[in-house]
Amino acid sequence: MTTTNEITPSVKEEKNDILTVIIASSAGTLIEWYDMFLAIIMASTLSVNFFAADGSHFLETLAVVASSFMIRPIGSLIFGSIGDRIGRKYSFLLSLIIMGASTFLIGCIPSFASIGWAAPILLLVFRLLQGLAISGEYAGAVIYVAEHAPKNRRGFYTGFIQATVPLGLLICLLVVYLVQSSMSAEDFISYGWRIPFLLSSVLVVLSYFARKKLHESPVFEELKKQGKTSKSPVKDAFKAKGNIALIFKAIFGGNAAQSTVMQTSLFVTLFFLQRAVLLPETTVLLITTVVTFCSAYFYQYFGHLSDKIGRKKVLLGGLIASLILIPTAFYLFMEIGNPDGLTEIHEINASATLQLMGISFLLSVAGAATYGPLGAFMLELFPTNIRYTSMGFAQNMGNGLVGGATTFVTELIKTSFIVSAVMAPYIGLIYPLAIVVIAIIVNAFFVPETYQRDLTDDSISDD
Repeated sequence: MTTTNEITPSVKEEKNDILTVIIASSAGTLIEWYDMFLAIIMASTLSVNFFAADGSHFLETLAVVASSFMIRPIGSLIFGSIGDRIGRKYSFLLSLIIMGASTFLIGCIPSFASIGWAAPILLLVFRLLQGLAISGEYAGAVIYVAEHAPKNRRGFYTGFIQATVPLGLLICLLVVYLVQSSMSAEDFISYGWRIPFLLSSVLVVLSYFARKKLHESPVFEELKKQGKTSKSPVKDAFKAKGNIALIFKAIFGGNAAQSTVMQTSLFVTLFFLQRAVLLPETTVLLITTVVTFCSAYFYQYFGHLSDKIGRKKVLLGGLIASLILIPTAFYLFMEIGNPDGLTEIHEINASATLQLMGISFLLSVAGAATYGPLGAFMLELFPTNIRYTSMGFAQNMGNGLVGGATTFVTELIKTSFIVSAVMAPYIGLIYPLAIVVIAIIVNAFFVPETYQRDLTDDSISDD
């Protein structure tokens, strides 16, 4: 094992204040999650605008939206290589620009009625660019914050990055809700849906200038000063002895499951309440918004808790809770929201709404327990010189390709499998539950504990 001394930036005046690092990093990540989630929240509206009017094209729209998750492993290698060769800061600055431009351009796409099949093709192109951007953003922001943080506070500080997921979704839901409330349904479908996409550009510009003032992380600067940066991070990440095994442990020991739990607690729940329970869209948005707001704190809390008791214990607890809560929650969603088996959209009373919020909240807290410590856990697995590439690839394979497909795959299973009417609404849950079971087994028996690891240690963590 090769270790180096604790890092102290060689140029004192270029040292970043930790609060500034957290605010600038979190703000940019929050905006990028807002951009990523917006198309998912607006999937029904996008299907009306970007596909032919005959029939429902919701599944096709979800497939296009999900394409951003499929491309992320490739993007992680591109941005990871930049981050490990040139610097953490430059990689997530570039990702921010690409994300902002792509989101703005989605808001500018003419409808299917105007340009035909070019509309969904353009949506696909811009979603792929968004996938490339987020693949470089998240890993870069987490690593950048962690490489500034004290060893015993990495979970606490990176927890703020983790909390940007629910906060990004919350802002997304609020913006969509406010725009919808300010106009008729016809006007929103016609042109109002574009406003949330176009608004993102203002936030991206502000975040870019905040990040541009930051200096490189002290850990990377010291590595660069010592001439230990990798000249070929992608090659090294796959050739370093034991590193591929760590990548697989990271993917299947928590990352894929974290993504599938989060997708299930947020978007599968949202679509289930809309399309199976048949609640009004405004009621579903209200439930999702309140739950997202109330659960946001726990992402940072569980990151902080993992500094004290370890990443594995918190992550494993969240996975076990999710395994129990997912089937229970969806059964109760139907029993409370549509006990009479109505076949049309219907209102529910305040009591039922509060009960649905409570159930959804418990599921979201379980998701927070799987996600809160995950950023610190992932980056601690890998050595400094290939950390960005290794973590980015593992995170984007698990969070993007495997777990990120959850919303699309659950909907596909529901429409493809012929089962009894009783089982029909729930059959799609097979996918997230299977991934969670795999993660529990891998995490419990094969994944090393990492919370005591020194980030300047360049050895492979295998114990």
